[in-house]
Amino acid sequence: MIKKFAVAALGALTLLNGCGDANGSKSGKKMKIAVVPKAYDVGYWKIVHGGVAKAAVENPKYDITWQPPAVNGDSSSQSDTVENLTVSQFDAIALCPIDEGELLKSVEGAKKGGSKVLLWDSGLAKENSIETFIATDNTQGGKLCAQALAKALGEKGGTVIMLRYTEGSASTTKRENGFLEEIKKHKAVKYLELNQRGGLDEATAKDKAEIILTANTGIAGIFCPNQTTTEGMLLALKQLNLNGKIKLVGFDISEPITAAIKNGDLAGSAAQDPFRMGYLSVTKSIEVLEGKKVDKRIDTGVTIITKENIDSAKMKEILFPNYNKWIKEMEQLSK
Repeated sequence: MIKKFAVAALGALTLLNGCGDANGSKSGKKMKIAVVPKAYDVGYWKIVHGGVAKAAVENPKYDITWQPPAVNGDSSSQSDTVENLTVSQFDAIALCPIDEGELLKSVEGAKKGGSKVLLWDSGLAKENSIETFIATDNTQGGKLCAQALAKALGEKGGTVIMLRYTEGSASTTKRENGFLEEIKKHKAVKYLELNQRGGLDEATAKDKAEIILTANTGIAGIFCPNQTTTEGMLLALKQLNLNGKIKLVGFDISEPITAAIKNGDLAGSAAQDPFRMGYLSVTKSIEVLEGKKVDKRIDTGVTIITKENIDSAKMKEILFPNYNKWIKEMEQLSK
């Protein structure tokens, strides 16, 4: 069943080791898989949750848990979550690390405790002994965003900036680095490094964006590397009556982002496939527990969404999966 996991009391427990069979059992008990995101109340993670739920519905012989950290975006809270899952004898933990360094100790403890560890969406500074990494090619995604911004600016070009995400996030750091690598190839574009970070939510990103936009005139283009920085920048541009005047390219998709693409406030945004990512985090965990060979890297794809392609059938399938259907279906099955 898929459920919120009650935080287990830490204590001395004998952790089980060994492989399961094709029926998802070990010593007569259902094998347990936990999927751990960075947060729970952002649209991106809700879509991932839907993919996890679909896989859980299709694999009822396994006990599937969706377990966000107690505090959104807090790496210490996520470390506690992984440690509690280890103590509670989860056979596999599919983790999206908030901080590429801080989670290393907890992951090592999980592996020593007998849990198989898979990563998805975001990586770790060291990935030794990780079963697989399921993710977007974030470096390539950043490059595609740079190309999209240069195209939106046209031959005239101009000065562009970036509102970075928080430190320690491997996925967004790779997007930022990919963007920088590519944007410097465009001679008409001048990149201005402000080294400013938008923080964990759109409200904080909006405040930071307003300060940046007020202090720096003559900006022609902006890149934001995730959903919250993109949404925060959109709010700031509207507040200052600069929406549509400054070309903005973001990363990730949400209702505010798709609306901004359609009305021209956003030149484009990189779309991952979070539903597929959530689905694969479960199905690949099952394959690992059944002793099957799994590729060390699984690329889930990235596409630039613009006003020209947002209404295509292919884009609708990626952007608007019916994730609530699967979450509700799983809730019904667990009653």
